[in-house]
Amino acid sequence: MPPRPEVLAQLARLLGNEELREADDAAVKAAVKQRFWSLVEGLLEEAAVSDDVNDRASAETYLESRVDFLSEALAADQRALLRETLLQGVESW
Repeated sequence: MPPRPEVLAQLARLLGNEELREADDAAVKAAVKQRFWSLVEGLLEEAAVSDDVNDRASAETYLESRVDFLSEALAADQRALLRETLLQGVESW
């Protein structure tokens, strides 16, 4: 089953590739692999400007929910790496 349109729309925005809005699973996973750091930076930027984030703990909660939302379009290893990288990104917050 392909990811939901709203998940694809978010990934398209975060990865800067509007073609992902109608891409198949393999193309999405390949795009995430190719532009992984863009995804990390985009999610960290979202957390930094979110009204729901005011300390490291709330940043971790926010980012975990974003990974959960995007997870259906990510491979298991991509999810794990994304979670780990995002947590490292907010260590100094």
